[in-house]
Amino acid sequence: MIRFALIVASVLGFALTAALGNLMVPLLRELERSLRGQAPDPKTEPQHEPLQPVPALGGLCLMVGTLAAVGVGWVAACAAQPSLLGSDGNLMTRLLIALAGALAFGGIGLADDLARVRSGYPNGLGLRRGVRFGLEAAAAAAVLGLLALNGCLPGGLILPGKGYVSFAAAPLLWGVLLVALAECGRVADGADGTVCGAAFAAMLGLMLLETQLGWFPLAVLPAALAGALMAFLLWNFPPAKLRPGKCGCLFLTGAIGCIPLCMGYAELAVPLALPFWAEGGMVLLQILSYRLTGRTLFRAAPLHRWLEKRGHGDVSIFCSLCALSVCGLALTMGLARWA
Repeated sequence: MIRFALIVASVLGFALTAALGNLMVPLLRELERSLRGQAPDPKTEPQHEPLQPVPALGGLCLMVGTLAAVGVGWVAACAAQPSLLGSDGNLMTRLLIALAGALAFGGIGLADDLARVRSGYPNGLGLRRGVRFGLEAAAAAAVLGLLALNGCLPGGLILPGKGYVSFAAAPLLWGVLLVALAECGRVADGADGTVCGAAFAAMLGLMLLETQLGWFPLAVLPAALAGALMAFLLWNFPPAKLRPGKCGCLFLTGAIGCIPLCMGYAELAVPLALPFWAEGGMVLLQILSYRLTGRTLFRAAPLHRWLEKRGHGDVSIFCSLCALSVCGLALTMGLARWA
């Protein structure tokens, strides 16, 4: 019956996100225009519709659709198996913390998007770096604190060949991991469909992992998010009519980081988020190279911009990032065998 709950969560996530996307495209366009202080011109607006900027607050669709789908899916799971409400593994607590963590990072992304729009999107700078890092660190600390209070915080990690190894600095490492992953997700926003395509593969992988590691009821969250992402790709696939923005990117990377952490295997997020590490890693190397040598290491960064410079189209970049995500998924499944 748990499988039925996963199907409910996935289908509802798809239906709600598809409906919200259809409703919110014109609303978000008007919102961004009003925040920029621009008034629509009824005489020229229809003629210049294709030239209008693509709304970049689409992450709201993902957040709302996923939240509703997870709620209904978990109710269906508990109706089929009432023992989930008081299980020894704190399944409901772990699910709520993972969902709250993802929403918290998504909220930071939303604030960043709104700041960018008000300062002249798409050229606005968004939140100040110190403020952004502080908010991300606070969100990571809140997730870790809630897990610790409920006795769910992992105190080690999986090492190939050695299994699960405990060490005292694990919580600090997981906090750094969540913040770094959020920053990588932030720079990955840009190319149509790439973030959502990579996250969709990651959510399918998390469903498989939770089945393999004995956390099958927690798969309600990645199932709902996978359905929502499939619907969002209808609007985000090149050429995009709606973009996730920083809101959607931080929500997705927050989910990729928080779900394995709440399962007790936070290190699985490292290979699982391979496309995001590649995007953020190129930017970091570019910055370090310029500061140390005064020269850039790549023609462009992050990865999707580098591929654009090499003549790849939007669909080609989308397929490349999705293929990289599948490679990361294969590495994750291999690492999970040592658990």
